[in-house]
This record gives sequence, C-alpha cells and structure tokens, in this order.
Amino acid sequence: MKKIAPPRTGVSYFGNRFLPHALRDLDVVADCCDYVVHAVNETDFYFHKAATEKIFSASRRKGLEVWADPWGLGGVFGGEALSKFLLDHPDDWQVLSDGRRVPAACPNRDSFKNFVREWVTLVRDSGAEVIFWDEPHIYFHWNKEWEGTYACVCPACRDLYRQRFGGDMPAQLDDSAREFRRRTLSSFLDDLTRFAAHQRLKNALCLYAFEGYAEYDRIWKQLAALPKLDVFGCDPYWRWSPFPWKTLLSKKAGPLRTPAAYVKYFSEKVLAETRDAGKGSQIWLQAMRFPRGAEKEILPAAQAAAEAGVTHLAAWSYDGGALLDTVLSENPERVWKETARAFRHLKGAR
Repeated sequence: MKKIAPPRTGVSYFGNRFLPHALRDLDVVADCCDYVVHAVNETDFYFHKAATEKIFSASRRKGLEVWADPWGLGGVFGGEALSKFLLDHPDDWQVLSDGRRVPAACPNRDSFKNFVREWVTLVRDSGAEVIFWDEPHIYFHWNKEWEGTYACVCPACRDLYRQRFGGDMPAQLDDSAREFRRRTLSSFLDDLTRFAAHQRLKNALCLYAFEGYAEYDRIWKQLAALPKLDVFGCDPYWRWSPFPWKTLLSKKAGPLRTPAAYVKYFSEKVLAETRDAGKGSQIWLQAMRFPRGAEKEILPAAQAAAEAGVTHLAAWSYDGGALLDTVLSENPERVWKETARAFRHLKGAR
C-alpha cells in the first residue's frame, strides 16, 4: 500500500495586534504548525498596517508560511468583522429580487473588486505568501432561497444579465438566475486569483461544507477548477453545520454517525476535485464551539483527513474559540491542547 504523506498543518490567528503577545502565541503555533492563517479585516487595512507587517515578519522568522485571509471584507468573505467598505459605498450593496438591499458588496462592482485588489497588495507588501479566499459567497439565506428570492439584482447585475441572456432578470430564482450567480462568483474569483498570482502569491480557497443541494455542488466544481487556484478545500465543522453529522446521508457511506466519518466524507469530496488537477487539498478542522467533554473528537477527525490524503489541514482557531462569542467553547484551553496534540501526532508520522 502506498504511504500517504501527512498533511501540512496550520491554524487561523486573529484578534490581536500587539507584537509581544503575538510573539508568544506564534511560538506555540510554530511548535505544531507549518503555516498560520492571519485574518486581516478592514480594521487592519485602515488602522493596523504597521502591526500587521511586524506580525507577518515574526511569523516567517519562526518558520511559518504566512497566509492572509480577507476576513469579512465587504460582507462577501467569511468572518466576524464589520465592513467599512459597506458604510463608504452604500450604492454598492447587493439587492435581493424582492427589492431589499442587504449588507454585502456586489462582486460585479468595480469599486469592490478594486478594494479587494488593494487589500491583496497590502498583505503582499506585509509579507504574505498565500491568499486564503475564505468562504466567498453571494448573499444567501436558506429560507429565502426556497421561496425563490435571490441576490444580486442591483443595476450592475441587471446590465450584465441583459448582456449575457438578452432579457431582464427574473423576479424569482430560476436556472438562468442560478447560472448568472455562479458566473458572478466564478468571474470575481478568477479575476482576483489571477491578480494575486501576478503578485507572485499562491491562492487557496475554502467553501462551505454543504451537502444535498445540487446548486452548491455545481459551485464547488466550477470554483475548484479556477486555473490560478493552488489549494482547494472546505470546512466540515461537525458541531456547527446546516447538515448535522449524525444525520447526513451519503449514498456511499450511509449515515455519517461520527465526526471522523463526516470529515472523511468531505475530505474525499475535496480530493475528487483536486487530485487529478494536481492542486493541493485542504480540510479545516473544527477547533472551536465545543461543549465540555467533546474535545476528544478532534484527534480522530484530524486522522480521518490525513488518512484520506489531504495535503493541508488547518484548525479554526488558535485559541480554541476563546475570543469570539460566536465560536466560544466551554473549555477553549482544552480544545487547543487537543488540537495541538493532534497536529504533533500527525507531524510525528513524517
């Protein structure tokens, strides 16, 4: 049997811009990780440039590859961060087909694409080596999706739709609106990944670990195939998912009744899109929002991803969910200890 190389390990880091504190944290990270994913939000973009550059530099000195995450930019990327762009550009918000404006920038607006390019240039100049495109999405709400309400139908989108389809955008979600939405996201990311590659940066992309919705499967395949994408992955957080791991059904695997089986299933989905294309594969390991006593699930989940053959494994987040209310674990210190132990276990297999 061919021996599978253990994955490179990494962890997200956010919420601190004090260098002395970061130096202590980075020592801990470097003990069990190969790379660190720094979440760089709009507050950092406007007010923490010098501190961000120092922390990036310190990360590299400690032997960590530096990834930069456009955390919450424009409400289009994942992350618990507010957007100054949306305050400064009220006309560039996405519009739902029912006429309501929603707090997310429209990816078809040049103003937002230019802003993201400025962000890429900033993190490049600060020392980033990889851009981690974190859960990019058109505004999406499950209930509204089933009702046929969709985004975006702003004037810029209406003009593009008319050019491509020769008519007006439908009032209710249909196949043409779905195709336009996919094209919008694909074009947006194709443009940005090409820009980043031109800046000699690598590109990694993480999408939600959804299952059972054909439209999202199409988005997976389309985005995973982006020509300038180096690493593609997803985040199967088994205790924080619209598809609970105890009930998720797979034709091949049946009910996925353990976290390890859940992670293995999505690892194989990612590998199906990356292996033949020669791209790296990434799984994000849940390291937050744990009830006390459930931390023991982390090691077998990490092993499942490694045994499936993914090239990159990462944990969200460094502190075990101690910083943010939305990801708070009941015992975050224990969550991080179990995460670090799992990573050291995998690194020991190298």
